[in-house]
Amino acid sequence: MPDVTFMVSDLASAEDSEKLERALGRLDFVNLVNVDSEKGLVAVSYEGGETELARIEDAIEEAGHDAKPSPGADPDVD
Repeated sequence: MPDVTFMVSDLASAEDSEKLERALGRLDFVNLVNVDSEKGLVAVSYEGGETELARIEDAIEEAGHDAKPSPGADPDVD
């Protein structure tokens, strides 16, 4: 199960999704990335805490996308 899910509103094509998936997959603490461009969701399973979460958000932005955590997808809730 993903540790965090982001809403990404500007995934226009499969190419955008693949680029974002590759960018997140390069992070050594990311175990799994699932990009659903139709729903505008990016699910990320990772090891770490707030620092790694911030790096994931930065990687999404560096790939040219705006993202915010999905409602109800609070990584601090067990």
